[in-house]
Amino acid sequence: MRSMWLGVMLAAGCAGRAPAQEPSADLIVARYLAARGGADRMRAVTAERLTGHMTFPGGLTGIDTIEMARPGRIRTTIHFPQGTLVQAYDGSVVWGVNPLAGDTTPHPLDAGTAKNVIAGGDLDGPLLDYRARGIRVTLAGLDTADGRPAWALTVVRPDSNVDTYYVDTLSYRVTKWRGHRTANGTPVVYETFFRDYRQVAGLWFPCRFESRTLGRPGEQVILVDSIAVDPALDDARFRMPR
Repeated sequence: MRSMWLGVMLAAGCAGRAPAQEPSADLIVARYLAARGGADRMRAVTAERLTGHMTFPGGLTGIDTIEMARPGRIRTTIHFPQGTLVQAYDGSVVWGVNPLAGDTTPHPLDAGTAKNVIAGGDLDGPLLDYRARGIRVTLAGLDTADGRPAWALTVVRPDSNVDTYYVDTLSYRVTKWRGHRTANGTPVVYETFFRDYRQVAGLWFPCRFESRTLGRPGEQVILVDSIAVDPALDDARFRMPR
């Protein structure tokens, strides 16, 4: 849920056409940052809170809140009728509690899950100042996402996570993400589509996320109802209770 984008309007006659010349990865990133609201505005944000509701495969629903604060802290809280699920990272410990799996006490999470949680805590996303952070971004070429031409950017983080971000060739919004991860010890590939962009505090955020695991049935949908930029977040929100 993390980095989002304002459309760059081009002539109506160009709509839907693939660009005639392939740009560099740096040019695509620069246009994406401008479309998002600007690199300086992104760097100035210290915290975010996104609140909405989530639907899982099988029809299970819950109230979802994601809180993020620099440097790299994150807490996801989902309220189900069966109890409250939490995954969080305080900059040192990744922890969680999952009543759907019979958890009743907060505890440190396994290495594969922890890696995913830490990656999700990147408030800026990987494309802002990527070289300075040791992230490699290369252009894989022209592809499609959501039925439209999109530039496919391969992103390799220092923690070895490999992702692909699909940047629309006209709006320069990221419309799709694909990531290779490990879940319960098994390699998986996740996909997320980003839709329904809205502007908050000069930045553009998608407010509908549709996610799936390739090769598995079902889809997870998150609908964002409200976004707060720079809310006051107590450090204790991210720490594992004793």
